[in-house]
Amino acid sequence: MKTIRLTTSSFLAALVAIVLVAQPISMRAGETPLPAPAPESLLRQMSAELSNAGTYRFHAEITFDNVLISRQKLQFAGAADVRVRLPDGIFVDYSDDLSAKRFWYDGKTGTLLDVFHGVYSTTDLPGDIDTAIEQMHEHYGLALPLGDLISNDVFAVIDSHALAWGYIGIHDVEGTAAHHIAIVGEEADLQIWIQQEGRPLPLKIVATYKNDPMAPQFQAVLMDWELGADIAADSFRPDLPEGAQIAEFLVVEGSK
Repeated sequence: MKTIRLTTSSFLAALVAIVLVAQPISMRAGETPLPAPAPESLLRQMSAELSNAGTYRFHAEITFDNVLISRQKLQFAGAADVRVRLPDGIFVDYSDDLSAKRFWYDGKTGTLLDVFHGVYSTTDLPGDIDTAIEQMHEHYGLALPLGDLISNDVFAVIDSHALAWGYIGIHDVEGTAAHHIAIVGEEADLQIWIQQEGRPLPLKIVATYKNDPMAPQFQAVLMDWELGADIAADSFRPDLPEGAQIAEFLVVEGSK
């Protein structure tokens, strides 16, 4: 994949025609500008930090757009708590203004609970978390919130969707300086902010679904990172409320 450095202004033009110009990091008057870091290197560092942790957990504050038939764009909010055990454990507790879901995966079985309706579905998903996420998407058309950050190799997941990427600069995320990277994809564009000092953790992501009407966005500010977290094994096994009813997953037509 070709790496392209972006200026802030040229990034907008890149959505139509990828004609981008390298831009050094701005410095104070009289100081020599520093060359822009390679976005691929920063993304690989971020990915390695998560992979080497073995286990990790984080909290996300989320906003997302919902486009009405009238083409009015509404914004809603949500939050997610995520626990990951590499290579084969996932727990996601997600809620927003419109829904609430929980998902467990223990290396063998995936279980999705609709909290509001007290209904759950379960399916065999032998393998690791990457295989499980892929099968959930291919067979049932389901995508985990923040799924790009739940992988044995986060860089490989991001790279698989990317046509080009570029370095925008060092920008603020909730008071913390972060490397701002823009990624152009075929169906959606992604922005990632990676902590500048200390561990190269992702602090914010924005996905723009540019092929959908009105180009809705999904944004997550990521916080309370705990790498190498002591996560109990039963965190990845279903903890269903009393009276929950089972239902079959709806299979995507044509899937195997």
